[in-house]
Amino acid sequence: MSLGIKLSEARKREYRQKGYWGDATLADYWNMSVLSFPDKIAVIDVQGSQYTYAELNEAAGKTAAYLKEVGVKPGDFVSVQLPGWSEFVIIYVACMKVGAVLNPILPNLREGELTYILNKCESKVLFIPSLFRKYDYTRFLHSLMPNVPSLEAIVFVEKDSKVEVGISLEQILHTYSPLAQDSKYSADDLAAVLFTSGTEGLPKGVMLTHNNIIASEKAYAARFNLTYQDVILMPAPIAHATGFHHGVTATILLGAKCVFQDIFKPDISLELIEREKCTCGNGATALVYDIMRTLKNREYNISSLRFFLCGGAPVPRHMVKNAMDMGIKVIGVYGSTESVPHAAASLNDPLEKFIYTDGKPLPGVEIKIVDELRQQVPAGIQGEEASRGPNVFVGYLKEPGLTNRALDDEGWFYSGDLCIMDDDGFISISGRKKDIIIRGGENISSSEVESILLQHPNILEAAVVGMPDKRLGEKTCAYLVLKDCEQGLTIEEVQDFFMRMNIAKYKFPERIEIWDQLPRTESCKIKKYILREDIKNQLNLSVVG
Repeated sequence: MSLGIKLSEARKREYRQKGYWGDATLADYWNMSVLSFPDKIAVIDVQGSQYTYAELNEAAGKTAAYLKEVGVKPGDFVSVQLPGWSEFVIIYVACMKVGAVLNPILPNLREGELTYILNKCESKVLFIPSLFRKYDYTRFLHSLMPNVPSLEAIVFVEKDSKVEVGISLEQILHTYSPLAQDSKYSADDLAAVLFTSGTEGLPKGVMLTHNNIIASEKAYAARFNLTYQDVILMPAPIAHATGFHHGVTATILLGAKCVFQDIFKPDISLELIEREKCTCGNGATALVYDIMRTLKNREYNISSLRFFLCGGAPVPRHMVKNAMDMGIKVIGVYGSTESVPHAAASLNDPLEKFIYTDGKPLPGVEIKIVDELRQQVPAGIQGEEASRGPNVFVGYLKEPGLTNRALDDEGWFYSGDLCIMDDDGFISISGRKKDIIIRGGENISSSEVESILLQHPNILEAAVVGMPDKRLGEKTCAYLVLKDCEQGLTIEEVQDFFMRMNIAKYKFPERIEIWDQLPRTESCKIKKYILREDIKNQLNLSVVG
């Protein structure tokens, strides 16, 4: 099958000459960690499943033998729809051993979405839970197979529930002997395809080579001084770029220890930090908010925690300051599934850079800010953020048109994010190009308005979208989750707050909607298309009425 990989020989030569890329695959790095730390715990999850490096290697070898038996060859896809469970690492390493392309899938996707992704990848094997969050995945055994012609087998991963149908990972581990010899392949071959969250449309398969992923996590470790001594808390989904790269893969490369949390609960996160002596964590902005709120109500010993990395959405500046007052160093990390990660402050940067920017390029990464014609703009001018480096993806799976629009011939990936770069090379993300509200010719950044709303004493969460207006084109509508629902909140009170904050009047929200919770993807990004559709429907109803 033609995957549509876009990677020039010139870029390959440049990254090899600079030492970012080489001949070592992820399997080579894995084997070195096994040799270096055989008896060290590599991973532990909330259910108590834990494996040393040697135990993981043996289990992965048995799983690889099974994959080879069912016909998986180098370059074939193996899909894995698992939450943050230790068994994910077994399957990941098994794919390395046979040269398969790993395709992590978020556990909340159901049959229609799953069928789309499996057919896009032409997956040979699918690993899924038998039961997770009260959802019975065994129904997929009979419904998926006829609709995915490439699929040879579905393997169930059991935790608390046993399956009576199909084959389970536990059966494989009890039946097979470890693969005698790893398959041979190149570091420039695909290692993984991660699908974007799909908050605005169909998800896209982001193709990453072994060299892409290795370069990404080497730069990440270098920026934050991560070593084999670190214990990494990962409450983010491991099918998301954050969990896959900075939880699983960084652990493998460093010989560190990863602590998985399959369902995020802030008190559990804090208990894990305290018990496992976690030195760093990584998650979305919403997770950090919840952890901070929990810390106000109860004391936890989190003295081992050096920092918590925060990404997935613009990090509100006041949150960073508040976290520091509570003894948590929150560092904003900026990136995307296509370019993971490529900007962050370093540990020795001035405090104001931590608080007021989204960091500077990681080692080996270039960043530029461009106008609508993709011409670079001077420092201090807002434009679209673009990045280039050895971490940048090599195209969207079987989507050459989409690839060419996002990734130019010189290797620059155009993110669609609006950004300003200062004179020192630090960037500040101001929103999405498509997330700008144009009110009577004035551009309003949704993320800026959201950041102001979150400083209101009774607002817990905020999402701002444009609502249609005949005269002005669009007006600003804010969807809010309140801290105290009984206290309530009116649009007049919100506008008074903006006035006290000395905000320009055209940026004031002109309508608010109070919801119990905002719709989010599993990686905690807000599904704004649902909010836009909701307000559009409400306005249509009011016009009809």
